[in-house]
Amino acid sequence: MNNELINEFCMLQQSRATNHYHEVLDEQVYTPIKNANHKMYTWISRRGQMLMSLDARLNSSMRHLRKKYLKF
Repeated sequence: MNNELINEFCMLQQSRATNHYHEVLDEQVYTPIKNANHKMYTWISRRGQMLMSLDARLNSSMRHLRKKYLKF
């Protein structure tokens, strides 16, 4: 009986150790990477939106200048 309890206790400790390892891995590795990916994605997205807006404004200005000064 004692031997079975000791074995069960050892198995319980081992199962807790793997769960703890997965929690630590998730907390210290995956979460910071996920946060960094989110920051990079939002930064690239904002930059792309800004460049698209700038391109649209430039095209509008160029169209206006062409109509005004380059009449053929």
